[in-house]
Amino acid sequence: MRRKPRSIRSKIVLALLVPVIALTGLWVIDVKASFADATALRDTYNTRDNVSLPCDRMVAALQRERTQSAEFLATPDGDAAALRTQRAATDAAIAQFQDLSRRYRGSGFSADITRARFADMATSLDSLNLVRAKVDARDATLTTVLSGYTSIIGYAFSVSNAAAASSDPLVERVMRTMVAMRRAGELLYQEDALLTGATTAGRFGSGEYLQLIQIVGALRFQIPTAGSTLPAPDQALFKSMLSGPAFAALRSAEDQIIGKGRSGGPVGITGEVWKATATPALGQLFTFLADGYDHAVTFAKEARDRILIRFGVSGLLGLIAILLSLAIAVRIGGSVVRRLFLLRTAATELARQRLPELVRRLRAGERIDVDGEALRLRLGDDEIAEVGAALTDVHLSAVESAAGEAAVRYDMNKVLVNIARRNQALLDRQIEALGPVDGVDARAYQLAVRMRRHAEHLVILSGSARSRRGLGAESLGTILARVAGEMEHAERIAIGPIVDAEVPEHAVADLGHLAGELLENATTFSPPDSPVRLSARREPGGIVVEIEDRGIGMSPAAVDETNRRLAQPREFDPADSARLGLFVVATLAAQHGIGVTLGPADGGGIRVVMTLPATLVVPIDEAAPDVTSTRRSDASRLVGMAVRTGRRPRHAAAQSDPVG
Repeated sequence: MRRKPRSIRSKIVLALLVPVIALTGLWVIDVKASFADATALRDTYNTRDNVSLPCDRMVAALQRERTQSAEFLATPDGDAAALRTQRAATDAAIAQFQDLSRRYRGSGFSADITRARFADMATSLDSLNLVRAKVDARDATLTTVLSGYTSIIGYAFSVSNAAAASSDPLVERVMRTMVAMRRAGELLYQEDALLTGATTAGRFGSGEYLQLIQIVGALRFQIPTAGSTLPAPDQALFKSMLSGPAFAALRSAEDQIIGKGRSGGPVGITGEVWKATATPALGQLFTFLADGYDHAVTFAKEARDRILIRFGVSGLLGLIAILLSLAIAVRIGGSVVRRLFLLRTAATELARQRLPELVRRLRAGERIDVDGEALRLRLGDDEIAEVGAALTDVHLSAVESAAGEAAVRYDMNKVLVNIARRNQALLDRQIEALGPVDGVDARAYQLAVRMRRHAEHLVILSGSARSRRGLGAESLGTILARVAGEMEHAERIAIGPIVDAEVPEHAVADLGHLAGELLENATTFSPPDSPVRLSARREPGGIVVEIEDRGIGMSPAAVDETNRRLAQPREFDPADSARLGLFVVATLAAQHGIGVTLGPADGGGIRVVMTLPATLVVPIDEAAPDVTSTRRSDASRLVGMAVRTGRRPRHAAAQSDPVG
């Protein structure tokens, strides 16, 4: 199946819309990315409020419970009520963490990791009751209890570390720094819990001294390292804090304990001294860390504002660029399509209407203003306008050529008409000179009449008025009898009944010419010994004249083609001069509204039917002389003259042919 060709409009629209669609796609991608970044930064608030801060509060509660449990284990009659109070605070912090973590709305890979850490945290919290049971039963060492709490706190830090991921590098760096510093602070809390238990007991238990040395070493390395990734202003404050008197006193106390202590030996300082030394350092550290997440949120807000500003500028400019591109594309595409449509319409109208109409008018002899008929197209000043100008030139050339051809045809028609009228004048004089015909003169008379009719062909061909006029209206029978008598083989024409009707003067000559052509065709293209029948009868549509010969007829295709050309006469083509008679018959019939059709006769041959309209032939209702006998006597007289010459008509062709 042949695909319908794509119009130039669709091609232009496609060519202009592709860049606009591509630009729109890029704009959508940029807007989507900006929204994604803004959404991710918005999640920082959600992470802080539902994960980081609740997790830190839970860790702080566990750290305090760990220290309280160490003190309880080191004192034979420890304060169980204070421990229970701390445990209740820890349980409340854990419940709050679990409740808020369910509201976490993070998205992406890091959010999935954070949720996985929630599950790990829930599993680790199940071991808290076991650690507490060992503390209550006093069947565990301080190291074991501290290790149990530290493991649970380690899972909490894994949650904080997973939640620290962010789409903004600065925000993520601050968040991870806070987590790292809290891990380092966890070492300080481990040290506090260990030394609280040891100083309360008055000596180091098994492995406690070695654990203290490890904690102090890690603490002195990790706290400065963790702060090295802080932003410059915060890093300066952090270094100032570490070099301050509180941390200096802490380091001095640590050195004193490590220097004097040993495994299983005394601690070297009292619990009160340790509390007085450790509490200020812990307070300063966690005061510094308290607003760390707020710093991250501030950075997130600033980053979000930058993204929104970028989106506002780039998005607005991109949207303006898209709308401008679309407007330009629509304007340019519409202009091109509109001008191409005008060009196509003008070309189609020129080819199908204007040029054929101009040629028709020129051939009809009408004078044409070539410049006034020129095609006027306003198509701009580009290539389309050049095509329009070329089309105008083609139009002018075609009109000028048609005008030149029409002038030649007009001059040639004048020549032909002049020649024809001279021949007609000579032939009329010859016919008058012959006078009453008899014998050889009848033959000459018939030939002269045929020659005059052929000369009239040229007048009809040129479209000029016929000069031969009658002396008034005549009856149809008189016209048909005269034409039949003028035929070369008049003796073969059998005239049947003819209706009484009158033909007006202006149609007498043309009707006789028309009937003569058809009778001549019938006698010429039928056997010489066969009759040609001529009759006329009245019908509702007018008067029908029939001419029927006894030839072998014509093929159905030839009959159809001849009838088509008789019904729709066209301009005479000199290349088809062999059918000059057909053109003359069609022209005369069209001028007077006479219908002429060919068809097969009943006994073989061709029947020609001429339908004369009521406006052309008026029936005579009154009694009139018998024209039939008159016509037959006229025809017999002519036939008799032809017979007395001793010459017979030449043998006709074996097959009838269209009127020629």
